[in-house]
Amino acid sequence: MEHQNLDKSMSTAPMLPKEEEKMVIITPRNGVGKILIREDTILTNLHGCAGCRGQLSCSGVKKQWSVLCWGKQPEKRYYCLLLLLSTTFVLSMIGTIFFCFTNTINDAILSSMVIRNNSIAYKIWKRPNVQPLMKVHLFNYTNWERVSRGEEEKLRVEEVGPYIYAQQLERVNIRFEGDKLSFQERNHFQFLPDKSKGAHFDQVSVPNLPLLGVISKVVSMNINSFTQMTLASGMNFVNHPDAFTRLPVHRFLWGYDDNVIDMAKPFLSLNGQLKFDKFGLLVTKNGTVSERFTINTGEFDKDKMNIIQKFDGQDHLNYWGTTECNSIEASDGSIFPPSQLDKNTTLYVFYPNLCRRLPFKFEKDVEIADGIQLYRYRMPLDVFDDPAHNPDNQCYCEIDTATCPPRGVINVTDCTMGAPALVSFPHFYLADPQLREDVLGLQPDPLKHDSYIDVHPTLGIALSGKSSIQINIQVRKSDMFPSVKYLRQGLILPVAWIEMGVEELPEGLKSLVYHGTYSTAAAQLGLTVICVIAFIGSGICLLCTFARRKQKPCATLKVRIPTETELKIQAS
Repeated sequence: MEHQNLDKSMSTAPMLPKEEEKMVIITPRNGVGKILIREDTILTNLHGCAGCRGQLSCSGVKKQWSVLCWGKQPEKRYYCLLLLLSTTFVLSMIGTIFFCFTNTINDAILSSMVIRNNSIAYKIWKRPNVQPLMKVHLFNYTNWERVSRGEEEKLRVEEVGPYIYAQQLERVNIRFEGDKLSFQERNHFQFLPDKSKGAHFDQVSVPNLPLLGVISKVVSMNINSFTQMTLASGMNFVNHPDAFTRLPVHRFLWGYDDNVIDMAKPFLSLNGQLKFDKFGLLVTKNGTVSERFTINTGEFDKDKMNIIQKFDGQDHLNYWGTTECNSIEASDGSIFPPSQLDKNTTLYVFYPNLCRRLPFKFEKDVEIADGIQLYRYRMPLDVFDDPAHNPDNQCYCEIDTATCPPRGVINVTDCTMGAPALVSFPHFYLADPQLREDVLGLQPDPLKHDSYIDVHPTLGIALSGKSSIQINIQVRKSDMFPSVKYLRQGLILPVAWIEMGVEELPEGLKSLVYHGTYSTAAAQLGLTVICVIAFIGSGICLLCTFARRKQKPCATLKVRIPTETELKIQAS
């Protein structure tokens, strides 16, 4: 049989089942042999083989013949599939690169943390729901009267407290200026008697800070002897005339009436310099503070987010000897820019009470609840050292005289309205041993007297930490004032040490940190995996589509030549 005749063949039987297959029996016009189509449709209607009649090719194997029907897929369907696979391939490739080599979701979260007006971040920043605890440890001078009478040589102190307060911070008088934001802080400290070791009305004997401050001011101003004598005579009539005074804890901390300063104002020109009506160790920190801060919101540059730009309208300080030491480029300790969260980068926190910024250097990785990893930055142990042990502190010495305080303390007189105040670690930890010998009862403890910050490595939020600073006052006396004659010139008296820290995070912040740590990481990983799978899958499908573009047989026709016996039977 010649395959040209197949084009003229006709279907003579309906579809018949055979061995679970369907076939059509076609009888050629010459009546010899039968063509079996192993398909479930007739030749001219084979799926995907429209118009394949006349495109048959035959190959013979002994007495068996096979006829193959070749065809093509429809062009429209092919190109639609090709467009779909190509689009998926390109988009998945872009997504793979995007999610593998960038922190897109993290960056989106950081963008939402920018302090924009009326945003969620702004509302959290304006009134934080975190309430740090302030623990005040006071030094009670137990023998100052015996020392004043010459019965004992050295003063002795006894640490009392801590008296613990919960701080509620609110930013007020807010003004936006482009990507800058200026404001003042309003603090409210609530006494927590259940957590405190001592009552608010405990009586303590403490240095008479107004008196020592006025005498120091008189000495530094080189006031003539007559004026000094007049002032000293007036001191005998004030309500607290001695170098030490006995007060309830809450009055010493938050304010009490003392007419020493009122009496000294005409001599010292203190009008306008005082930031309080009543004197107290922490009186200027309660309520609305006078200092005004200006920070960068991070709107245009996230690397400057929450970095202080101005302090009381000035972009630098004027207290110290170099530009570096007068710099205020630092955070307030609550949020740090993402670019600074590097283990080799030093973080700076500005302390208004000290009129300077303090460095914090990476120490180790730490873990908090739910397995969240944080970076711990610790204040260097040499931060209060003298220039002989830390040359960077040379600029914190007195500019005019170049005299430096002893090792372990820094002089902050210039930013405390002239009071001879000094700052150190608690109990003069790591300071000159002579400081602990001058005053008995001091016992430094490295485990307790510590300062560090634990920062989330991607969000930049400080989640825990502690800051321990001791306030001291130095005796600067004149022979005209008998109330301090028994105290050695230059003696440094510890007053109190204060620990600020966060012990518990609110649920809202915990949820934010949890999702910022795990949910964003899971979302980024999930999207990365999806993009990689789609990229690989679409690539393989594209290759297969191109490879299968060649014509494929869509039907097989088997022809069997009848034997002589079968021909005779048919002839008869």
